[in-house]
Amino acid sequence: MIIARLGFLLVALTAAAAASAPPRAHQLHEAYTFSEYLAHFNKSYSNPKEYARRSQIFYANLKKILAHNEGRMDEDGKVVKGYVMGVNRFTDQEVHEVPMGYNKSHRAYRGGVEAGGVVTAMERRLGGAASYSQPPDFEMEEVSDLPESVDWSSNVSPAPSQGGCGDCWAFAATACVESHLAIGEGSAVEKLSEMNMFECSPNPQQCGGTGKCEGSIPELGWNYIADLTAKNQGGMYLADDLPYEAGDKDCEGLVGSLFPVVGLTGWTLLPSNDYKATMNAVHKVGPLALAVAAGDWSLYESGVLSSESTTVNHAVVLAGYGVDETTGEKYYLIRNSWGPEYGENGYIRVKRTDDDDNVCGIDSSPLEGIACALDENGNKLNVEHPSVCGNSAILFDVSYPVGVHRL
Repeated sequence: MIIARLGFLLVALTAAAAASAPPRAHQLHEAYTFSEYLAHFNKSYSNPKEYARRSQIFYANLKKILAHNEGRMDEDGKVVKGYVMGVNRFTDQEVHEVPMGYNKSHRAYRGGVEAGGVVTAMERRLGGAASYSQPPDFEMEEVSDLPESVDWSSNVSPAPSQGGCGDCWAFAATACVESHLAIGEGSAVEKLSEMNMFECSPNPQQCGGTGKCEGSIPELGWNYIADLTAKNQGGMYLADDLPYEAGDKDCEGLVGSLFPVVGLTGWTLLPSNDYKATMNAVHKVGPLALAVAAGDWSLYESGVLSSESTTVNHAVVLAGYGVDETTGEKYYLIRNSWGPEYGENGYIRVKRTDDDDNVCGIDSSPLEGIACALDENGNKLNVEHPSVCGNSAILFDVSYPVGVHRL
């Protein structure tokens, strides 16, 4: 009798756990309610007007999800065409509310499609600080001679959740440092703190924003750490010693008596919109930081996303590339910073073609992008509309840290 009761209890608990899990794409239907959604994602809205607004957004997105997914899955939920959308914590949010990484009021194109031109432009944005930029140091091969797939995800820390702070730039920059250290040492990934880079990196010309939660760019974060390293004044710290806290804090005294554990010698910015350079770099160097147009990523659940978005507004980590076994589509493997529940365990796969240099569009809203609002004299820059290439503008701005080492 006791065994029977225990068995019944186990079945009941299992059923309850299953009932509490949000439905996957193949389980969704038009009868799924906003109340169920709120329960699944532990959300609530006490204000009746806000509740009504969120409900309206949710049902509009649910309709969009169901229409998009039609014909893209088999009866077991396996994606057989492109990608599928699903419900997540963003389903009751408008696109402009989804956490990205750049301040949406301070932007201008920094110009140049050749590596030298871009780096020169970057150096002018360092506000008089020493530049630790370095040219690519790997041998360039034809993409056809590279492996069919590369996957560094085991060398990348799990996808964090940036919350409502526009600090994806710091998460992407830190993840690349962690990965390059693990690859160089042949060791497991060690979690480093984003905190001092996030709080202290200078950004006098408002590149990617005004800093901290208002946005910056990975290159400035790495340059700050490289400068500390060169002067024996610090570096990066263990996350356990310096936990991350979103918000504007005083940089002064942040690290106290803590000891830095990792330093850099510099960073590299690849030629803009260069598919060959990007593919060679991720294969030969390791994970890369990308600036991307993620405006249509929020409802992604699984598969290979094809995007026409060209407004650069987010920073992520390129962890590899490959070919989908079912659909045969080529993809970029990207770690996001919207938590491990997003997409495919925190990752998204974005469509890749061997003609990505020519899969381009114009960023018509460059003030939402990565570049700088001010010139070296503090004057506002004139806004240009750059060409951005690859699905989700993946090739537009690609960079990585150099000389990652133990201190």
